[in-house]
Amino acid sequence: MLVVQCDFDDTVSVGNVSVAIREAFDLENWKEMEAEFVSGKYTVEQSNIMQYGGLRASQDEIEEFVRGDVVVRYAFEEFVAYCQGVGVRLVVVSSGLEFYVRATLNSLGLDDVEMHAGQTEFTPDGIRVSYDDPDGVPITSGFKDSYVAHFKSQGHTVIYVGDGLSDLDAARFADHVIARDGLADDMERLGLPYGRFETFRDVGEHVERVRIELDDRKVRP
Repeated sequence: MLVVQCDFDDTVSVGNVSVAIREAFDLENWKEMEAEFVSGKYTVEQSNIMQYGGLRASQDEIEEFVRGDVVVRYAFEEFVAYCQGVGVRLVVVSSGLEFYVRATLNSLGLDDVEMHAGQTEFTPDGIRVSYDDPDGVPITSGFKDSYVAHFKSQGHTVIYVGDGLSDLDAARFADHVIARDGLADDMERLGLPYGRFETFRDVGEHVERVRIELDDRKVRP
């Protein structure tokens, strides 16, 4: 089966929803902690666990902000329908938080889209974030990579769609990559093959080419 594993922040969404939440709710010192992630001191999972641990806001407040603030990249809903129509498995895998990814998808009527992200527990002191790999084992690194590995271990061909630093390791392990922004720059720098996108119509065109190529291989004698 052809699987499209797709990032959420700044890929499905226009802009980084996680950053927007931290800015909107005045999370103290988040920029310093984000810089430590970018420098390689912490993984994205460790960084999110630490940053959201100090964010004191209710789930309802954040979901209300997300529904009013988030813009979804052009043609995403069209791409979801395309995948459903041709039998491509679309899976959104985000190192962001499950509740705001799900709130965004539900607001678009896309509650049936498969999705995996950080789990949360809201407490008076902050938000407890945790990540499990596809086997349910708690992890603090390689969340996105673990899903690419899982899909490939099942014999699937994996197309990875993403935009940034936290996508690079997963993209390098995928069979095909569709990238924008920093991920595209990294793929270029490393001399790795990829297709560039700005809208999900672009993504759909890339995926269709791969799908046709795979179908052609099946019918060759």
